Amino acid sequence: MNKTLLGYVPEHSPIYVIHPFVKLFFMLIVSLFPILIYAPEWNAFIMFVIILLMWFSRVNMKTLKIYIPVAISMGSIILLSYTVLGGTHPEYELLGRFIGIKFYWERIRDAIVVYFRILPMIFTMVFFLSTSRERDVIVAMRFIKVPFVVTYVFAMSLRSAGLVLEDFFIIRQAEQARGFDSTGKPLWYKIRKYIMYMIPLFALSLRRAEEFTNALVARGYAFTGEAAKVKRPDYVLTHYSYKVLDTTLTVAIALIFVTILVLRFGFGYFTLDTSVFIAWLSQVL
Repeated sequence: MNKTLLGYVPEHSPIYVIHPFVKLFFMLIVSLFPILIYAPEWNAFIMFVIILLMWFSRVNMKTLKIYIPVAISMGSIILLSYTVLGGTHPEYELLGRFIGIKFYWERIRDAIVVYFRILPMIFTMVFFLSTSRERDVIVAMRFIKVPFVVTYVFAMSLRSAGLVLEDFFIIRQAEQARGFDSTGKPLWYKIRKYIMYMIPLFALSLRRAEEFTNALVARGYAFTGEAAKVKRPDYVLTHYSYKVLDTTLTVAIALIFVTILVLRFGFGYFTLDTSVFIAWLSQVL
């Protein structure tokens, strides 16, 4: 098993045949699809394809259960903000009233559209983080000649995020080993405990940042001065080869993006007027 940024993937997963740049390119381009697509059914299809890719990459599908509460809570917040907190709009079609709150068809429609535009972006990011390691991100950025300073800051940010999660679980386990149990405690008490976790996590992050800095100085790295101008050989790139398959996938992703652009702005596809789901929902409501 190889540890990724969000879990573990088997060492013989087909995803490792693909160059890290292709995965980064996929994440950046596919994340733009929901910005161009308004029709919920097409965004749902994007999520379905990403789930299939995760299954094909042998990602542990049980980890998706973690994001179900997040998706439900996010959808509830969006729906409430568009309906309950949406205000009064006489120009909209009124569906009904409940305890003095007016529910409009256009506000419910907009909430659904926004929700289904955000979900594919989250799924794409989860797929990328579930199949990529810190080294893969560095290789992808160095492959396209991103400056070392930018690569270092980005890689350390990803690495620090993963370490903070590990530190959080270590603190929780240390509390449980000392006999602390938050089961049955009120919600406000648990929230206060989570806020108190920030103190040791912040201290550990500062200590780890100092260790990173000392390690870089000991190895002769510098971001300013003459030492920063020295060309560094990218030894890590020698372990990755950019094959014909990688070129084919990169071109295919780019062509799909161009096709969506042409269909969206040239022929009016993927809009609310052409959405089958929105048409069906308007008849139901």
